[in-house]
Amino acid sequence: MLEQLVAFAATSLVVIVVPGPDMMLTLRNAARSGRAGALWTAAGIMTGLAILGTAAALGITALLTASPTLFQIVRIAGGVYLVYLGVQALRAYVRARSEHRTPGVSAAAAAIARPRPGGIARSACFRQGLLSNLLNPKVAAFYLSLFPQFDLSPLTPLAQHIALAATFWLLCLAWYAALITVITRLAPRLQSPAFARRTEGLAGTAMTGLGALVLTGSA
Repeated sequence: MLEQLVAFAATSLVVIVVPGPDMMLTLRNAARSGRAGALWTAAGIMTGLAILGTAAALGITALLTASPTLFQIVRIAGGVYLVYLGVQALRAYVRARSEHRTPGVSAAAAAIARPRPGGIARSACFRQGLLSNLLNPKVAAFYLSLFPQFDLSPLTPLAQHIALAATFWLLCLAWYAALITVITRLAPRLQSPAFARRTEGLAGTAMTGLGALVLTGSA
């Protein structure tokens, strides 16, 4: 059983560290609102993972993958939401770049353009992280496709699913804790308007592209 659990953890780590919409959203909100933005975005993501993990353990997510219509509805909603977040980030990037290039910009205007700890409300960061995760049908599909590959006998099927879901959740928690630690140490750089502009542009492009791929069924 231990060998199977270690193999599952190793497989999960590969999936977790690959950059995706959740990570891009966390970095974007960190650039806008500093450590608090990253922390509350990660809290939303972890809440979404807990909900989906519980649903997978109870067999509820099987209903999603078993119904093509329901799966498509969630996929389209997730793609639209990613595009929406991406366009928001790109608009902020264009606006900040325009203000940066405009001669004679006042100190007050520059201060407004500069990311501040209150740039995005904590509730908004949490909501974005939660919805980004819940509206991604690939997360539910990941649970359903990966869990059956690992046998944790003599545990019951329900206990196995709970153990695997908990392991994946804890690994995600460790990853985001490490990411937020790095963000905290880079706080002075994150507060740079130039860095924030680049992050907005990169995150906006990535999230818009990922959303488009989800909508077209390519992701």
